[in-house]
Amino acid sequence: MKVARLARLHLTDAEVDRMTNQLAGMLEHFRDVDALDLSNVEPLSQPIPLSNVLREDVETPPLDRDEVLASAPAAQDGRFRVPPIVGFEE
Repeated sequence: MKVARLARLHLTDAEVDRMTNQLAGMLEHFRDVDALDLSNVEPLSQPIPLSNVLREDVETPPLDRDEVLASAPAAQDGRFRVPPIVGFEE
């Protein structure tokens, strides 16, 4: 009950009993793991080898500025015109 209160969990008595049993089981399992002799086991940071799944960067010619701006809803002085967000009134 104290752990539930510290975690600000509102549990029924039945939930407290069930969670208490589950927590006791977890702590018992941790004790079993702590008892293992792992002195000859090399630590590892990743159990499964990772490989880069991203594609290679491919340089392409840039888009034509006038063509891109022609399809924009609003353009001004060779740039996209967007509505102001903060501090400006039109």
